Amino acid sequence: MTPRNSYINTEIIDNLIEYEEFFLIKNNNVFKFSIEKTNINNINIRCKNYEIYLNENDLSILTNSLFNNIDEAYEYIINIFENNKVSIKNININKEMKLLISFLNYNNKKNIEITLVYNKENKNLILNDLKNKYKELKNEVNYLKEKFQLLKNEINNLKNNSGAKSINFLNDITNNSNTYTSLDNTFSVFKSIDNILYLIYSNKKKSIISYNLNNNKEIKEIKNAHEQYITNFRYYLDNINRKDLLISVSMCDNNIKIWNINNWECLLNIKNINNKGILNSACFLNNNEKLYILTSNYNYNNSESIKVYDFNGNKISEINDSNDETFFIDTYYNNKLSRNYIITGNEGYIKSYDYNDNNLYHKYYDKDNYGHLSLTINDNDKDIKLIESSCDGYIRIWNFDSGILINKLKISNDKLFGICLWDNNYLFVGCKDKTIKLIDIQNNKIISSLIGHNDFVISIKKINHPQYGQCIISQGFDNKIKLWNNIN
Repeated sequence: MTPRNSYINTEIIDNLIEYEEFFLIKNNNVFKFSIEKTNINNINIRCKNYEIYLNENDLSILTNSLFNNIDEAYEYIINIFENNKVSIKNININKEMKLLISFLNYNNKKNIEITLVYNKENKNLILNDLKNKYKELKNEVNYLKEKFQLLKNEINNLKNNSGAKSINFLNDITNNSNTYTSLDNTFSVFKSIDNILYLIYSNKKKSIISYNLNNNKEIKEIKNAHEQYITNFRYYLDNINRKDLLISVSMCDNNIKIWNINNWECLLNIKNINNKGILNSACFLNNNEKLYILTSNYNYNNSESIKVYDFNGNKISEINDSNDETFFIDTYYNNKLSRNYIITGNEGYIKSYDYNDNNLYHKYYDKDNYGHLSLTINDNDKDIKLIESSCDGYIRIWNFDSGILINKLKISNDKLFGICLWDNNYLFVGCKDKTIKLIDIQNNKIISSLIGHNDFVISIKKINHPQYGQCIISQGFDNKIKLWNNIN
């Protein structure tokens, strides 16, 4: 299968809605999905956030059938479903309906088989059965996610180990972004429901800019989106209502807004969140199919708290644990335990909370460790790892569940800002010395420094660019957003 044309997005599928009249069946659990031809001469098999892109060469390998063009391949798939209308009860005994989609590694030793089933006549039966099998369905989704993630890691290790090392500057996206603070997530990048790769950032006019990375064109400018400078963005895919949601944070006027990216309607404006202090950051949390907003706050009376709001803007709880200022807040969902965690980067500690009981889960502390400006979770290894950057110039790696410090690496004598995992082996970190450092976290060494920004580098994100493949995007305090990739 050609790596350039194949893409796997393995985010968890929590809910099902009306979609198309095709279904993916595994162990009698059901996923709705669609099959469509794309404008890049591929076939897209999509099940909510889970997607497979195939071209005619891929399908020839998988089906042992030769196709002259993408139309023949598309017709082949549709015919398989049209000729095999079955119900849930006889899925296990009907062998001819299978189309094997196998993601092969380069040694051709492993594959994953998925049964794709067309079922029009029994649509109501399937949808009713879904309601009774939701927990099993979530387990199957998690199982599939883990299997695909393991395979994706193997492919990425073969494909990208050298890719990270050869990352170079490609082009400037803009030199007109706004970086009012040195907090992470000063921009957001995501693939939307309508298959657009979005970049969202702000400018000095307090506007929100939406940029299409598919065609490298600005889509829209929301002028005066806040009264003061916008300091933070977070994205969330609302599968239930089929919306792309965005939080924008304004530290100076202490409010957040929730936007529907699909029409740029402002759905919610929560004002005066922390009128006695600083509003640093905010993020979404999905708990039991209800969406909440979390804000990290710092009051001038040295009282740090996490405020939890419902989607009507009502504050429903507050978590108050210490007198540290919280710079960074995010959530982590453990699929195996089906539990939500809140993680924060504070002035003095890294902290995690078990959201199910609102208790402190762990405090991650190392002597002389302070000013934690960015965090990421790596759950692709055997143990879940929390990786963080700090103002003392160290990258630290912790065991998330035990709180034990696994490793630390001195990167700089000055501050480190945003971090971004490339894979299990490599990490990018933004530095005050105006560079982006590539770190080999397995062998504890700096591989290279990317030079291009004229001020310290605040945020870094990894993307799958439709034209250039795997890339990173960085934003510096020089108001520039840059694109980097491994095409020489």
